[in-house]
Amino acid sequence: MIFAGEYEHRIDPQSRIAIPARFRIAFEHGIILGRAYDKCVVVYTPKEWERAASDISREPSTSARARKLARLTFSGAFTGKLDRSGRIVIPSQLREYAELGEDVIIVGTGRFIEIWSTNAWDLERKSLISQASEIAESAPKINKLLTQTEVETEE
Repeated sequence: MIFAGEYEHRIDPQSRIAIPARFRIAFEHGIILGRAYDKCVVVYTPKEWERAASDISREPSTSARARKLARLTFSGAFTGKLDRSGRIVIPSQLREYAELGEDVIIVGTGRFIEIWSTNAWDLERKSLISQASEIAESAPKINKLLTQTEVETEE
């Protein structure tokens, strides 16, 4: 599944959040919540979590940077299952890390989703909009793939 879109949601008094209905099937085998590298909570499917964990685990343990990345990633990871209403509890450590209040924004980012505070997402969205052209130009691998696809389509 490709996760896309922005969804306004609320965290209830029991610290639960409903995952958008269109995404729930992707989490039928479990859900992993963690610290994103930006000030938000990242939400992985089990398959995507295995991929991310494998990438991090391949880094040499002799590298201080790799050890710090592993600590940041794995110490903040929480596994669970959606309840019957498609909700998951967001642990207090993650709510504090991302400064999540009652109102949040769930953002699809392709392979995973993110949960942002409304204020932090507003700032991030404005930054993305103002830098859209530069971001697109600095993505040579994506541009190369797009060019190859265009050539293949024309043939």
